[in-house]
Amino acid sequence: MKKLSALAFIFVFVFSSAQISEFQRADSRYDRKKTALYKKYPKPNDLRTKKEWLLTEDKITSYKNALDQLSAEDKKIIALDPPTKGKVTKEAEYEKGKRAFHQLLHEAADLDFLNFASDSYKATMSFVVDSKGNALDAQVKGNNEDVNAFIEAAFYRIKDKGKWKPAENNGKPVSSTVSIPLTLTFKK
Repeated sequence: MKKLSALAFIFVFVFSSAQISEFQRADSRYDRKKTALYKKYPKPNDLRTKKEWLLTEDKITSYKNALDQLSAEDKKIIALDPPTKGKVTKEAEYEKGKRAFHQLLHEAADLDFLNFASDSYKATMSFVVDSKGNALDAQVKGNNEDVNAFIEAAFYRIKDKGKWKPAENNGKPVSSTVSIPLTLTFKK
């Protein structure tokens, strides 16, 4: 069982790195095409706006596809170490504290290109921290599924920038679900 778990972890680590580079490829493709579009149409007009929206849609679709694959792989690991259903004696915690986690997430969430209508966005992120402290399968619930997808992508971008201490039940590390309310602000 331990060998299978270790093998699954290695596979997911390699796969996760590939998916993060998938986010980077989508970003690069978007930036390259947007630059070309702005060279072709230096002044704002309806055609440029329409084409820019199509580029944004393509970027969103690329992100969602990568997130679907990451989630499927994370669910395989979670199946080997499912979250505790009842109360735990000690909640999972980010080693650098909640504020540091929020800051990293906020910095990694590239939302400015969406031209969101509001100054801030409220959502709830939940994910599993397994008994080894690995953060898995982020799910964001908010009013806009596109914004949610980019927040989930930010989670995967920062996933290896700090360690989680797993929850404990009577002194023993256990897998648990973590739920965090978020408020992200947009630059205007």
